[in-house]
Amino acid sequence: MKEKLQNGKILMGTMVMAFDSPDAMRMIAHAGLDWVFLDTESVYPDPARLGTMLGYAQMAGLPAVVRIPEICKTEVGRVLDLGAAGIICPDVRSAEEARELVRLSRYYPEGERGVALDRPHTQYRVSSVRDKLQYMETANRQIMLICQIESLPGLEQLDAIAAVSGIDGLLIGPNDLTQAMGIFGQTEHPDFLAAVRRIIRAAEANGKYVGMSCGSAAACVPWADMGVRFFQVGTDASLYAGALRAMRQQWMEHFGT
Repeated sequence: MKEKLQNGKILMGTMVMAFDSPDAMRMIAHAGLDWVFLDTESVYPDPARLGTMLGYAQMAGLPAVVRIPEICKTEVGRVLDLGAAGIICPDVRSAEEARELVRLSRYYPEGERGVALDRPHTQYRVSSVRDKLQYMETANRQIMLICQIESLPGLEQLDAIAAVSGIDGLLIGPNDLTQAMGIFGQTEHPDFLAAVRRIIRAAEANGKYVGMSCGSAAACVPWADMGVRFFQVGTDASLYAGALRAMRQQWMEHFGT
């Protein structure tokens, strides 16, 4: 993900929340999407299910980024050792929280991540000390750490959060952020647009990337024009349900019942 962003590509991903199977990961990869979003904040409380999905993503060559429920050693270490390509932390409200995420996610000298390398994240390939050191350096370089900005305290501390070394991106949560602003769902409201511009400015000033959740590819266009660089477009459930509704509408047009 980071290499593609550094090369100027705008990335498209989606969230898997209903159809956790190897077929889902293969379809997403074969469709050409750049990344996939898995959510342990509410959807994947079972580590075994999460580990299975991360394994499928690895086999499909699809970077999987996991949203954790909270910043703690157990949550961070678990998802990374299971093979996540990155972490999204919800509702980050301070630079201290962002620094703690970095500390727990990166190996020495950038952090204090626990060293357990005979795990799925290495695909069980490392053996010698040299291999292990090389893997740790690569992981520090490649793992993507994203802070979700979705509250008024997060907006207030935006510049400090964006300045934290080791954080790679800021993800805008339109639903929660507009709710916090008292304008739920009004993504064209001047106050929300001003907040998005603030987030993009803070990110660009600190060499970070901005992401956003959108319901369709077309909805991403104006945000990309503003400077958003990676998108979660819908979920497996919303995309499947939308396709069913569209198919039903076509049926009604032809047959009327």
